[in-house]
Amino acid sequence: MNRVAVWFCIFLSFLLFTSPIVNAQDDSDGDGINDEDDAYPDNSEAWSDSDGDGYADQPGLNISDDCPNTAGLSYRHMNGCYDTDGDGIPDTLDDDIDGDGITNDLELASSTALKKYDIFNAEDVPPDFDWDTIPDVLDDDDDNDGWSDQIELERGCDTFDESMTPFTMYGGNTGWFYVSGAGFVSEYRSDGTEFSLSWLLSALSSELIIPIGLVPIYFGIWYYRRRTFNRFDEELKDIQNLEKLREIEFEVGEAMRGRKLQAHHGIILRNVIEIKENELDNRWFEKYESADSEE
Repeated sequence: MNRVAVWFCIFLSFLLFTSPIVNAQDDSDGDGINDEDDAYPDNSEAWSDSDGDGYADQPGLNISDDCPNTAGLSYRHMNGCYDTDGDGIPDTLDDDIDGDGITNDLELASSTALKKYDIFNAEDVPPDFDWDTIPDVLDDDDDNDGWSDQIELERGCDTFDESMTPFTMYGGNTGWFYVSGAGFVSEYRSDGTEFSLSWLLSALSSELIIPIGLVPIYFGIWYYRRRTFNRFDEELKDIQNLEKLREIEFEVGEAMRGRKLQAHHGIILRNVIEIKENELDNRWFEKYESADSEE
């Protein structure tokens, strides 16, 4: 081989080893994409990230981008989608997009024709005096003292002062609720009967002045109906035959017609009667079947 050919071979080898074409063949994960162009050079199943949010364009992977055309930081339920408050939940699934503690629905419900709250802006939030995540305009108890704003306004009480309630507005505690089974309690109970200075003064200054005189009568009727219910309830516990059960069922019906029982007491007793009837029927069938089997 002549000297020219040798030098040509040396020069050709130099070009081959230093050429960008050789470098372009660097493909660590063997996915056919040059490492320089591969967003995931060590993952053969992923190689591109169009929106640059760290999640791959290729589907079906644990790092796949659910929103490949929009850069996002969500990682819970969906990857790489818009996540305004950065809580990992994509805006499309987040019931509080801006993370201000008040749900999107409540913010929109608090909006008016003059003021619309932005569910994408944590600084634009409806007033919430008691921080219970319910905007004041939708909250029936703005100071979270257990008393509804409506009752407090009727009694002349401050709806934004937790320390002031209809029971404390005249100093100390001036009222109670009587709750069956719990006795007298000082906190508000919708299922109780109120006895208070606030209620009395409110009634005296309104059209309730006449019904106040009927309170003892109402209480007597309530007590009589309650006692009647308890009597029937005790009798039903000891029922052992259908004939007696029918008698009590008739008596309960008559008591309801005569308004000697409250409606809900009558419903409770009828349910107990039905259960007892099924129990007694089952006992009769069991005896009947056992008698047949002995024969």
